[in-house]
Amino acid sequence: MKQEEIYNGKKRSRRRKERRGQNLLIRGVMFLFFFLLLVVLTAGGLFGYRYAQGDKTSSETLESSREVLPETMGQLPQ
Repeated sequence: MKQEEIYNGKKRSRRRKERRGQNLLIRGVMFLFFFLLLVVLTAGGLFGYRYAQGDKTSSETLESSREVLPETMGQLPQ
């Protein structure tokens, strides 16, 4: 059997077996490509959404409930 191999009682050519391996490799690469494309589009969409929304925080300083008055600095409360 020059160009054929016996596989479970059936004859399969080497060429068909090689193509099967190539098809599996191509499917794996295509799956990774589409997975990475999905990840990139999701991350880009989130970044783009945040960029489009802009900085919604106010530039004013926040008031704290414990403001320190200059004349009481360093003194314990009575």
